[in-house]
Amino acid sequence: MGAWSFLIPPECPLRTRILLPTSTSCTPCCSSMFLGVNIRLSNLAWLVGGFTAALFFTTLVGPLQTQPVLPSEVYENLRALSEPAQDVSAKRITAFVGIQTGFTTNHNNPKYNYENRREALRATWAPSNESERSKLETESGIVARFVVGHSPDSGAEAALNAEEAKHGGFMRLDLVEGYADLPRKTLLFFETVLRQYDPQYIVKVDDDVYLRLDRVPAAVEQWASVGADYIGCMKNGQVIKTPRYRWYEPSHALLGSQYFTHTWGSAYVVSRKAAALLTSLPTGSLRHLANEDVTLGAWMLALNLTHYDDRRMCSPVCSPASLATYDYPSCAGLCNAAVQLRELHTSPACGGPALTPTGALPILEPAIFFNRAVDPKWEAKALSQMARQRRAQAERVRVGAER
Repeated sequence: MGAWSFLIPPECPLRTRILLPTSTSCTPCCSSMFLGVNIRLSNLAWLVGGFTAALFFTTLVGPLQTQPVLPSEVYENLRALSEPAQDVSAKRITAFVGIQTGFTTNHNNPKYNYENRREALRATWAPSNESERSKLETESGIVARFVVGHSPDSGAEAALNAEEAKHGGFMRLDLVEGYADLPRKTLLFFETVLRQYDPQYIVKVDDDVYLRLDRVPAAVEQWASVGADYIGCMKNGQVIKTPRYRWYEPSHALLGSQYFTHTWGSAYVVSRKAAALLTSLPTGSLRHLANEDVTLGAWMLALNLTHYDDRRMCSPVCSPASLATYDYPSCAGLCNAAVQLRELHTSPACGGPALTPTGALPILEPAIFFNRAVDPKWEAKALSQMARQRRAQAERVRVGAER
């Protein structure tokens, strides 16, 4: 507090304490030269007055004498995190669906023929031409694109360019495709989406997943009603510490025996808020782990975002509630996508109405519950629906037993 201090000049009675400049002594009447009036205080009054004065000067002078600990650019980054920037030119949409795909490196293995997967997707749930894409966006607010980077192989790059010229519907990212670089691909994907659109949610699906695109708008409304930021089928997994295994984690010493809770990487959803926070961080500030799904889970936890375990995102069969269908958990997608996508699309289960007769999208009970804000009406509806499902299942078991 600089030159100001609490003094008790010897000529002043103990019952009188006055805030004075250090160079000032008490007058015989113990008047306050600072206030310019004669004041006599009781011990209690002095305690209250002294505390108030100290608080005032500490508040006033302290900030002026305190130097920032962090550089200004860090404060600017923190400000950006708390208020994610929005591109005013970006088009407002309900959701962006990014179908993650790649380049075929082994044409002798049909399972990993990405051209065949994309062809099957266009023949099933993904829009196949500009007219269908425009209709989807106009009627549902949904934009769907194949998301892919580039290939060092000129032949593969030329083939994809020809496919893009014929069908359209691609979002090309400025990176060379590679499994080890999938976390970076995810960041570039989010960044590119937010430059062009202003979505409520971003849906990421692999090209070997059957997605009920017509149910996404209803699901977005449900996710938004509970403030969900990170959505999918949540799980934990063992951290592999042995280099000879496929899922070896080089950063195992930092993680312990289990990964943080994260979604299956085949299909998940993030809010605009989550994507904006991630992409606003300085380049190189995020740690990348061995796999994209666990990396994203670590990022979501670090940013204190709201997790929601939605089992509709990993349905092994089509149902009135399913959003994403694949061979969970035996494969990380459909085991033979080019064939199974067409089979699923023609099945009655996958071709059923988007919503129930009452106009609702059923909700499945989470396997993992998180501390999250919940709309009581939405939660009550979900619990009521689950109770009906359990009663119906019990009735089927009873009827089967009687037969």
